[in-house]
Amino acid sequence: ALLLILIFGFLLFSFQVRTTEVAVVTRFGKPTRQITEPNLYRKWPWPIEKVWTFDKRVQNFEDRLTEGLTSDSFNLLTSVYVGWKVSNPTNFFPRFAGSANPISAAETLIDQWLGNAKTAVVGKHPLSDFVSTSDNGAAFLAIEKEILESIRSQIRTNNLGLEVEFLGIKRLQLPENVSQSVFDRMTSERKLLADHFQY
Repeated sequence: ALLLILIFGFLLFSFQVRTTEVAVVTRFGKPTRQITEPNLYRKWPWPIEKVWTFDKRVQNFEDRLTEGLTSDSFNLLTSVYVGWKVSNPTNFFPRFAGSANPISAAETLIDQWLGNAKTAVVGKHPLSDFVSTSDNGAAFLAIEKEILESIRSQIRTNNLGLEVEFLGIKRLQLPENVSQSVFDRMTSERKLLADHFQY
């Protein structure tokens, strides 16, 4: 019985943070300290203190395919993949801890911002920047970087305790009603080029 009491007391006054986790300790509901290193820590028992843990590994997700208008007035469907992680659990806690799944809640918010960021960036570039191979993909990489910086700026402004590690365009697609006009335009350009070299 004494051994059980000691074990129960130990569990009541301590907690463990694993290598894959970060934690926030709250006292009467207010964050008092964040823990980013794995170890065994002390705490006051509930309801005085409560420990919230979050996965600190890089989370990956792909956003939905959304439509945007290029600077030369072509509708372009884009989808991106994103890798992000919790960088500051104290800032992450008040925004997402109340959700049933904090990771999913954070990804939902990032997904909303991605739609706006992609629309803005796609509107700055002609279609050729997305499909051209003449520049070894430099314009394409620049577009990915613009979207990434836009998302990072949003996160910094809102102080969410998140960090986007990487972002890239996964899918590019033209709506069916646009594809034929693009092919017709490409055919016309190639024909003009061929006629030029014939003379």
